[in-house]
Amino acid sequence: MILLDTNTVIYYLKGVESVVARLNAASRHEVAIPSLTVYEIEYGNRKTGSRRRAIVSALLAALTQVPFDGEAAQEAARICSDLEARGLVIGPIDLLIAGTAVSRGAVLATSNTREFSRVKHLRLIDWTK
Repeated sequence: MILLDTNTVIYYLKGVESVVARLNAASRHEVAIPSLTVYEIEYGNRKTGSRRRAIVSALLAALTQVPFDGEAAQEAARICSDLEARGLVIGPIDLLIAGTAVSRGAVLATSNTREFSRVKHLRLIDWTK
């Protein structure tokens, strides 16, 4: 499974060719979106015009949402503890997205590899390259 990070969804909406091509080529059974990414996209979406809102709503409706559940919470806590022990941090929402991906054994599609690469056992792919 491939989970979409917020920046990947934003690049898709902006029409970044490599991201659009990868998402369009992927099976809808292969790609999903963490509920936390939905939160970030919806929050940003409330600041845009109605035309963009309709496009975002259609995209989100086409993707399976993966909830932040108990397994993701346990994994996020493990990740946070590990990062703190190594003197590293990542943003709180990114921490929860990472926990969701690791708990599902998913690959995270993100261009934020600098931050997410700090997370052990998190597999990454950057569709902008």
